Amino acid sequence: MTTEEKLQNFYNHSIESAHSEAERLIEDHQAALDQIFSEHQATKQRQAAAELAAEKEKLKRENNKVLSTEQLQIKRTHSLKNMELKNQLFAEVEEKLLAFKKTPEYENWLCQKIDAALKFAQEQQVEFFLDSSDNDMLEPLAKKTGVSIHISAEHITGGIRAVLPERHILIDNSFAAMLKEERESFIFEGGHVHE
Repeated sequence: MTTEEKLQNFYNHSIESAHSEAERLIEDHQAALDQIFSEHQATKQRQAAAELAAEKEKLKRENNKVLSTEQLQIKRTHSLKNMELKNQLFAEVEEKLLAFKKTPEYENWLCQKIDAALKFAQEQQVEFFLDSSDNDMLEPLAKKTGVSIHISAEHITGGIRAVLPERHILIDNSFAAMLKEERESFIFEGGHVHE
């Protein structure tokens, strides 16, 4: 083998060795790049999932806030409508009570309340009070029941109040008191079950 052939052989061997070393370095570098790329992809997917979850939670909170505001508005509207209907209902009831005052049954009802108060008092002193609008009934009721009746200083709409001063008891059968009590305890129970 000549020197030239040896040199050529050495050159070829060096080139092959350099090529294989370069290929190995390229493969190592490619593997490292693939590893970095796959880690980058995983990181981005985690970030995207976290952002998506955060956005979903934000949208859910916003939706709940809007829903809560709507529910509050509906409750306010419902409450206002209930109050309006309640006022209308009690205005009608008061009209019916005023109409009842013009009937003979009203005088009978007053007599029954006076009798009940007298039975409760058991021989103790009882003072009876009517509303000023019932002034014309003072004498007929006094004759019918045999008791003294006065006009109330307060407006009681109708009905009668009995006071037992010795026992500090008020028997309030006034329309004003009955209406107030009913108004305070009245609850609308709407819906198809109560219709």
